[in-house]
Amino acid sequence: MAKTLGDITSELTEKVLSPAKAEAEKIVSQAKAEAERIVADATNEVAQIKQAAEKVAEETREQMRVDLETAARNFIIKVQEQLEKTIVEPTIEEEVKSTLRDRDFLKKIIEILLSAFSKSGGEEHKIEVLLPEQKKAELESWFLDKFRSKAEAPLTIQFTDKVSFGFKIGVEGSGQHFNFGDGFVEVISEFCSPRFRKHFFATKEE
Repeated sequence: MAKTLGDITSELTEKVLSPAKAEAEKIVSQAKAEAERIVADATNEVAQIKQAAEKVAEETREQMRVDLETAARNFIIKVQEQLEKTIVEPTIEEEVKSTLRDRDFLKKIIEILLSAFSKSGGEEHKIEVLLPEQKKAELESWFLDKFRSKAEAPLTIQFTDKVSFGFKIGVEGSGQHFNFGDGFVEVISEFCSPRFRKHFFATKEE
């Protein structure tokens, strides 16, 4: 029996076109699923990148805040130290120098120290007093006459350019002296500095 055009069309549809259509739908479905997966993965990756970037940005902001606070604190400390150095030390040095220029005060303090050294050192050690070279013409005769007669232990008085103001006293030959000049300024400055900082840089809470 001869096939008609309708028969051939039906057979072609059944054997070729229908499977092809099903396969095409399957491919399209798989493609859509893959596309959705790719989009989802990309979205997740973007979210992770964004989250990581936000974390880095927050860490950077926090580090900048810490660095700025540290820099500000260091700057304040530097200013305080500079003010302290500019105000405390020169003021104390001038006051100490002025006090040690007073002959009565100088005489009294050296008399006290010579007496103490003489009692503690006995006659076996020679006491040495170092005075500024620039004061030699003014003080040499007075010191020699005054203290040689008062000191119980042997006494050496020297005028030297190594002492700019005040005086030094110690045991001759020991290489060590109590410094009632620059050392006096340093000790008093260290004593006054904490009080200066407390009152001059007092916070509102204080």
